[in-house]
Amino acid sequence: MRHSSAAVRLGEVEVLAPEGAVGLAGPPEGQGADAVEALRRRLAGTTAKEHVVLDFLADDLREARQALSILQAYLGGIEATVGGADVSPQRLAALSQGGGPGGQIDLLAEALASVRRRLAQVAARM
Repeated sequence: MRHSSAAVRLGEVEVLAPEGAVGLAGPPEGQGADAVEALRRRLAGTTAKEHVVLDFLADDLREARQALSILQAYLGGIEATVGGADVSPQRLAALSQGGGPGGQIDLLAEALASVRRRLAQVAARM
């Protein structure tokens, strides 16, 4: 049985991650926005400022989810390489050289910090 795959670039190496690998498709579109909209409906008498905070919360959740999806795809690519029939010392050494999504880790940390701030702002206004 042949599985389809998607190419993921890992530093100097392009690997094929199996179809359905965690993170390749990403989360359902609008999932965070839907949750924020549900909260918006539950908050009676919200002011324009609360709406802006909720808009920022939805954006922060989307950014965090995107960064996490990229990291998941990166790890899925590593797992596909390690478990692949054509794994070689050269491919493993190339993966070990770095070049991964380090910037995504920083973006994820910033987005999560923003999510926590927004949640505290919403909680203070409830």
